Amino acid sequence: MLEWLVEWYDGVELWLVQLPYPLQVSLVLAVLLPLCWALARVIDRGIDSLGAKLTRVRDAEPPVGRQDGEPGRDRKGTAA
Repeated sequence: MLEWLVEWYDGVELWLVQLPYPLQVSLVLAVLLPLCWALARVIDRGIDSLGAKLTRVRDAEPPVGRQDGEPGRDRKGTAA
């Protein structure tokens, strides 16, 4: 059913293994660093958004990167 995907992956894996080690490392880093950074950003935004929705604090700050709230207030209720 997914044999084409397995064959493609095997070909990519074989090609990568046959490269010199420094080229392997630089290629893997060039692919994995942006991918991991993007995944971490999505997870961070998701957790931040979920936390903002589930908080009991009425005047909670909006999630990071959003500009749709009032300026932040300190614990005394005065503008920061």
